[in-house]
Order: sequence, then structure tokens, then C-alpha cells
Amino acid sequence: MTKGSVGAYLAGIGAVARRELYGYLVSPTVYAVASVFLLVNGWIFYLILAQGYAEASLKAILPTTAFLLLLVVPMLTMRLVAEERSSGTIELLMTFPLTDAQVVLGKYVATLLAFMLTLVPTLTYVAIILTYGATDYGPLITAYIGLILLGGSFIGVGILASALTRSQLVAGVIAFGMLLMLWVLGAAAGVLGPRLSPIIAYLSLAEHFQNFGSGVVDVKDIVFYLSAIVATLVVTTRVVESGRWRE
Repeated sequence: MTKGSVGAYLAGIGAVARRELYGYLVSPTVYAVASVFLLVNGWIFYLILAQGYAEASLKAILPTTAFLLLLVVPMLTMRLVAEERSSGTIELLMTFPLTDAQVVLGKYVATLLAFMLTLVPTLTYVAIILTYGATDYGPLITAYIGLILLGGSFIGVGILASALTRSQLVAGVIAFGMLLMLWVLGAAAGVLGPRLSPIIAYLSLAEHFQNFGSGVVDVKDIVFYLSAIVATLVVTTRVVESGRWRE
């Protein structure tokens, strides 16, 4: 690609991302989902503090946050492609000078930004921890790096699920089922024998998330999440392309 074509390609992604982000910002459903997530997560964080958790970090709350995201992310992604297909607006969208990859990437970027905005209020946890004695910023920073990578992977799976059906509800259920399966693979690895266990454990989203809460950033964990994001987006693009020719 030339410099101009790269700029035009990115501009197309940006146009789709702005359209989708606006849809998120005016959607009462998104605000309701985010409010419930923050309320439940905040309440559990309070309970952890009330029980006198000794370690000044986010390590104790991260498993709960990650599990709640299994529920939240499918609600954010279920409409992305399914709604376009059910309403017929995807046909109009495809008449614009945009490739399928640009459409998928634009939707992904918008959802990732909406997801990150949902995490912003949780920075109050960091403020509380810093107020009450934490001096090591490392685990706090890596915790959010882990959440963003994990959320990015969840969003990739969610967009793929949304591309597989016209129904938003079905898309949400498929996304949750796929994410839950990928989440519990680590637990299943222990009963599959010495040959399969390492492979299955490596594919578990949960296994790669644990180090981030301890302040450890392992390259293999970052590579895993980035690979999962790229793989789901590539497959989603292929699904959208095939659906485009069928419709």
C-alpha cells in the first residue's frame, strides 16, 4: 500500500468506528449494562476491602471483573453485525467504498473504545488503593493491561458470534457460550492427559490472565491475546464476505 492508500484505508475504518461509537453513546442498553457491571464489581470490591484484604493491589478483584466481562461483552457485541443483517442496513453499508475488513475493524475499534470507557470508573479502585498505602504501581498498571487485552479478545469472539446470525439474542448466547468454553479450558486440561493438557491449557483465556494481576507481563501472554484478536477478526471478515454474497 502507498502512503495515500494507507491513509484512505484508515479513514474508512475511522468512519465506521465513529458511526458505531455514536451508536454506543446514545444507546440506553449500553448505559444499563455498564451500570450493572460497575455496581456489582464495585460492591464486591467493597466487600474485599471490608474483609481486610492485606495486599494493596487489584489482584483480589480481577477474577470477578474478568468473569463479569464474560456477561458484559456479549451484550456489547451482539448487535454489531446481527442487527445490520436483520434490519438490512448492512446492504447499504456495503455500498460505500469500504472493504469487509474495514467494516469489521471499524466495529471492533468502536467496541474496544466503548469497553475501555466502561473501565474508566474502576480507576476509583486504584485511587482507593493508592490512598491506603500502595506504593508499587506495576501491578496496578499490568492489571489494566491484562483487562484491555482480555476484553479485546472477548470482543473479537463477540463480533464473530454476531456475524454468524441475524438474531442479536442468539449472537449474545453464542458469544457467551464460546467465551465460557475458552475460559474453563484450563480446568479441563488437568483431566486430558500429559499430551493434550499443555495445549488445552494454553488455549484458555483465564490461564493467560493470571500473571497480569501479579505485576508480571509475559510476552507469551501478550502474543496469545493479540493472536486471538487477529484470528477472530480474520474469521469474522471471511464470514461477513460469505454472507454478503449469499444475501
